[in-house]
Amino acid sequence: MRRHFLVLIHRYAGLYLAFFLVVAGLTGSILAFYHPLDRWLNPEHHQLPVQSRAMLDPLVLRDKAQALVPQAEINEVAFRRVPGAVYSVMFGPRTNPATQQPFELDYNMIRLNPYTGELLELSKEGVGYWPLTRKNLLGFIYALHYQLALGETGQWLFGVAAVIWTLDCFVGFYLTLPAWRVRSRDIRQQSVHVYPTAASCSTSQRGFWQRWAIAWKVKWRACRYRLNFDLHRAGGLWTWLMLFIFAWSSVGFNMHQSVYLPVMHGLFGMPDFQNIPRPPLPQPNTNPKLDWYTAHATGQRLMAMQGLQAGFTVLDEDFLVYDPTRGVFVYTVRSDLDFVDEGGITTIYFDGNTGTLVGEDLPTGRNIGVTIAYWLTSLHMAHVFGLPYRLLVCLTGLVVTLLSVTGVYLWWKKRQTAQQKKGRGANFAD
Repeated sequence: MRRHFLVLIHRYAGLYLAFFLVVAGLTGSILAFYHPLDRWLNPEHHQLPVQSRAMLDPLVLRDKAQALVPQAEINEVAFRRVPGAVYSVMFGPRTNPATQQPFELDYNMIRLNPYTGELLELSKEGVGYWPLTRKNLLGFIYALHYQLALGETGQWLFGVAAVIWTLDCFVGFYLTLPAWRVRSRDIRQQSVHVYPTAASCSTSQRGFWQRWAIAWKVKWRACRYRLNFDLHRAGGLWTWLMLFIFAWSSVGFNMHQSVYLPVMHGLFGMPDFQNIPRPPLPQPNTNPKLDWYTAHATGQRLMAMQGLQAGFTVLDEDFLVYDPTRGVFVYTVRSDLDFVDEGGITTIYFDGNTGTLVGEDLPTGRNIGVTIAYWLTSLHMAHVFGLPYRLLVCLTGLVVTLLSVTGVYLWWKKRQTAQQKKGRGANFAD
C-alpha cells in the first residue's frame, strides 16, 4: 500500500512537472554555454581590437560613463579587464530633483572602449523580447528558464514546481529500490518445475544489491514500453545527484525566503542574506560621504585586514558596488577561499559614510550553510570545473527532458491499458 501510494504521488507529480522540466531542461542545456554563445551571437558587445596602449583604470572608466549618462546612477565598478574586451556597466536612473521621481531612461547599460573611454553603445537589457533578435535571444531563453518569460507569476509557478521536484527526487529514488524481501509468489513464478532448479534458487536468493543493479541498466532490445521504463528509471538513477542539485537550487532561486532559507537555516544555520550586512535603511542614502577612490582604498585596506584575521589571500579584485538601500559599499575579490572558475565571492561590506567594516561574506570556512548555498548556486550555473562540467550540465538538461517525456509516455500507456480493460469488462457484463 505504501509503495502504491508513492507510485501515485510520483506519477501525478511527474505529470505536473513535465512541462516545466522540459522547458527548464532544454533551455538549461543551452544556458550552460551562455557566455560563449553570447560572444558568438553578439561579438560587438564583447570584443574590439587589442591596442598597444594600456587600458584605463576602472574607476576612471566609471567616471567617464557617469559623465556620458548624467541622469543615471552608476553604482558599480568592475575591476576585471581583459585586453580586447568591451567594458560594460549596468545602471539605474537617478531621482529627478524637480519631480522626486526617477528619470525615464531608454537604456540601462553602457559599453565603453577600455583603452579610451569612448562610448560604444547605450542599450536596454533584459526588457522586452519581441521581436526576437540575436541580441535578445539568450536573454529570452534565460527568462524562459526560470520564469517562463512571465515575470513574477512564472517565477512563482516555477518555484512551486521546484519544490515538488525536490520532494519527488526522493520518491523516485525510493521507487527504484527493490522489495526488501522476495515474496513467495515471485519465487514460485521463477520456478519451472515442482522442485526449483539451482538457477531458480540462485535467482530467488539474490541479495538486495544484485536485485537493485537491474534498475541501473537499460534493456535496449526490449519492447517500446520496457525501453521507456528502463530509460526513465536508469536515467533518473545515474543522474540523481545532479537532478537533486538542480531541483533544490531552483527552490533557492525562486522561493528563497519562503522555503529555501527556512530549511537551510534549520538544517545548517545559514543566515538570511536579505539582512546582510544590515537591514535596509528607512530612506536610501544615494550620496555617501566616501567618494569612489576613497572607497576603493578603504575596501583594499579592510580586505587585507580580514585576510590576515581569517587566513586567506587575495588573488584579484572583482567588484566594488554601492548599495544605497543599506548605505554600504560592497567590495568583492577572488581569494584562495573561492572555488568558481571566474571572478570571486569573498566579500566585505563597509559603511558608505564612515568606512567602518559592517560585515563579511566568505564562500567557505565560516558557515556550512553558506558554503553549501554557494556550491549549489555555482553548480547550477556551471561556474565550476570548466568545460567538462558545462558539458555535464548540458547533458543533464537533456536527461531531464528525457525523464519528463518517458514519464508521460508510461502514464499514457498505462491509462490506455486501464481503459481497454474497463471496456472489456463492460462488454463481458453485457
